[in-house]
Amino acid sequence: MALKAVRTVVTLDPDDLIRLQRILMDGDKDEAFSFVQDVIGEKVRCAQTETHKPEFEGGIRPDRAHHPAPTEHDSNAGESG
Repeated sequence: MALKAVRTVVTLDPDDLIRLQRILMDGDKDEAFSFVQDVIGEKVRCAQTETHKPEFEGGIRPDRAHHPAPTEHDSNAGESG
């Protein structure tokens, strides 16, 4: 997939933030590169697809971005939480 040169929002979950803080404190260049590839790169790739637009831009809820829609067979389908 070709990169679209548009503004892209990337959110970091708590584990990503902790990892980033460790990288910044340690100055670990190898881990920083790994973080960019594994975390930032993957999130940018996901954000570039139409189905992964941020909720505020008309996309799906962030907590559902990497999960399939519930089916009638799911035990939690239809429940609000």
